[in-house]
Amino acid sequence: MDDRLADFAANGASALPQADRQGHLQHDGAALWYASYSSGPTVVLLHGGLGNAGNWGNQVSALIDAGYRVIVTDSRGHGRSTTDSAPYHYNRLATDLLAIMDHLDVPTAALIGWSDGACTALELAIMRPERVKG
Repeated sequence: MDDRLADFAANGASALPQADRQGHLQHDGAALWYASYSSGPTVVLLHGGLGNAGNWGNQVSALIDAGYRVIVTDSRGHGRSTTDSAPYHYNRLATDLLAIMDHLDVPTAALIGWSDGACTALELAIMRPERVKG
């Protein structure tokens, strides 16, 4: 265990594993990057502002090993995703996430996020509560 985060501080997050499916989805003026791993109940990991899906490298493998399907995405304007000139707001990021869930045939998912990712998850839960398991 790296309880004191010494390894994380020295080396950063582990690399993401090889995805079962990954790509870009064109939505609302952006090319949104996503990756999907394994099968089972779906968990979506949402990074914070100025982060990217790679921030979740240590968690993806653990969730796969625990029997979950894991989806990560780079929010618009972050990592491998593009953006347009329209302003950012959490409602827009939530509709981006919903488009990715629809594209990947995910009717419901547990959402885990920090910072902007947590706000996006809360916005989607308000907009479409039937799509969010927790």
